[in-house]
Amino acid sequence: MLPDAVLAILNHLIGHTPGASARLAAHAGAHARLACGGIGLSFRVGEDGRFAASENEPAAVTIRLPGDAPLRFAHQGEAVMREARVDGDAALAEALGQVLRSLRWDAAEDLSHVIGDVAAERVVGGARAALALGNDLASRLASSATEYVADEARMLVRPHQCATFSNDVDTLRDDVARLQKRVEMLQRKGVQGGG
Repeated sequence: MLPDAVLAILNHLIGHTPGASARLAAHAGAHARLACGGIGLSFRVGEDGRFAASENEPAAVTIRLPGDAPLRFAHQGEAVMREARVDGDAALAEALGQVLRSLRWDAAEDLSHVIGDVAAERVVGGARAALALGNDLASRLASSATEYVADEARMLVRPHQCATFSNDVDTLRDDVARLQKRVEMLQRKGVQGGG
């Protein structure tokens, strides 16, 4: 059921991406596998340049995406695809990669069919603003937590503090070595002067 839903979403996006189905139609009949974390999706490219389920056929190409790809793909598709690992048919992999990188979801367009153009733009605009606010809040929270852990709780050492400490240890080691040589020299003088 989940593979069918994923394929339906991908086919919907392909349908709204100019040239995507034509680029894929050149590879009609080819089987591929898309893996994300522990989940895999096997599919074949249809004559119309869309994806169809494919269960038992060996994949000509396997594309492995990072585990967080489903969360990031809608807004960071290009970055997600740069992190992908590809095994198999290079020409098919290139075509799939180009198509997957070019997919963009026009949420306002899809939503406008249900609630109208103006309302869809407002909903999507509000969602983008909320997402931006959430990202900003998460960034500030992470920064504050890092500052607290490093400066207040002293659970982490900042890189410049570590470098300063290392330099101080090197200086102390050198000073101790010089002092040890001096003590040895004074001991030799004391033994020679007493003898």
